[in-house]
Amino acid sequence: MKRPVSYSVVLASALILTLPFAPMSLAAGANNPVSHTVVAVSGTAAPSGGNYAAFTHITLNARNQIAFDASLGGPSTSGVFVGDGPRTSTIALGGDPNPAAANFGFVSNSFITGHGNVVFDANFSDTFKHVGTVTVPVVQNGDPAPGGGTVTPTFHATNARGTIAYAAGLIGATATQGLFRTNGAQTVTIASDDRVAPTGGTFISFFSPTINDRGEVAFAAEMTGGPADFAVLRGDGADLVPVFVANQLAPGGATFQDFGDPAINRRGQVAADALLANGTSREGLFVGGRGDAVAIALDGQPAPKGGSYKPSFGAPLTLNDRGEVAFNAALTGGTSVRGLFRGNGRHTTVLALTGTIAPGTTGTFASFGDMKLGDDDRVAFIATLTPGVGGVDLSNNMGIWVGTSEADLRLVVRTGEVIGDKVLTRLPTVFGQFDMNDHGIVWIGTFPSRATAVVFSRTCGENDDIHDRDSNHRP
Repeated sequence: MKRPVSYSVVLASALILTLPFAPMSLAAGANNPVSHTVVAVSGTAAPSGGNYAAFTHITLNARNQIAFDASLGGPSTSGVFVGDGPRTSTIALGGDPNPAAANFGFVSNSFITGHGNVVFDANFSDTFKHVGTVTVPVVQNGDPAPGGGTVTPTFHATNARGTIAYAAGLIGATATQGLFRTNGAQTVTIASDDRVAPTGGTFISFFSPTINDRGEVAFAAEMTGGPADFAVLRGDGADLVPVFVANQLAPGGATFQDFGDPAINRRGQVAADALLANGTSREGLFVGGRGDAVAIALDGQPAPKGGSYKPSFGAPLTLNDRGEVAFNAALTGGTSVRGLFRGNGRHTTVLALTGTIAPGTTGTFASFGDMKLGDDDRVAFIATLTPGVGGVDLSNNMGIWVGTSEADLRLVVRTGEVIGDKVLTRLPTVFGQFDMNDHGIVWIGTFPSRATAVVFSRTCGENDDIHDRDSNHRP
């Protein structure tokens, strides 16, 4: 199973940016046009001086505010910014030449909260939060740990309120590592390797925490000295509850063996990919934690539209507050080799299948990349098209689609299209460069001469109920 990888202040007043890309609308359906707004472009002036060189990470909140990371061409080398199209503000700079500014060597991994605050990493080990005009530390290397000792943070997740769950090594404590939750003012221990695991035995490793807006943290862990070696658990600092445990019976008749990175929703439901033993299925996707666990998809189980699932449920794993999971599955025995689906354990809906016509084109789907799942059942995803079919070649073989099923799936943008006056040549191929809210989708695109841009594609129709943001919350 996959294991987590560690990711790696100064307020500037809002500036009006004149970009060399003009906003543009294109018809994605008679009643639902898509409009593209360019937020930032490499080679253009960044707030606080210098030019944007490239963009690496973006997040989007419900108010259409976009936080993004950029490498910069002097005088600073990296920056975190918030933009909404006409205006962009500087949140933090790495290599800031201002001697009175906070000394960040490097900034990255920005996340924008529902209220427009920005959480970001600095110097590869510290995490800060920008609130209004003030930047404050959330956790830093060497901070006191609850119960004694100090922390060395490694990786973290952030919720919409700006609270983080993080893993850390410990120095000067009875534990050597732990998982913690903090809002910068109060820190609580979720789990540590000097405590008895609720499954029995003791913890020896923690992986990939994720946190919901209630402050509940879900994570995978490895244990020793008890009946199970691996488990997925959920904790809030007071209670620690096993959700899925190795060697226990899984829905569908097999037993759990090992687990991938979990996801958690506001209700405390947890989704995870699991390896299985002692049954007909070797792998499956499950949701549990509130009521009985359910199988969303099992290797060997018939898939909608023919064939069956085979081992290899691809990342990312997405879970909404309705308990539905959108997933990428390998298929066998049918006409398609992979598909995107949305399911809740009772019903499964097809979103897209390889080899079938991609809406808005005459081409066919070839592969699927990053995707996002909304609470309204919409799924947005990046896909490639098959070269040589329906006029597709390497200049127009990538796109973004959105819909609740294959019946209402529609094209948002495709390589080869002109955005403003530039031809889009590439869409994201790595995670962290694509996000969605109820109004639209934000993405990082590549254009000729390796120029890159942060683009917001508004996908709602004219009759959709959209409320303007309070100007006091704008960057």
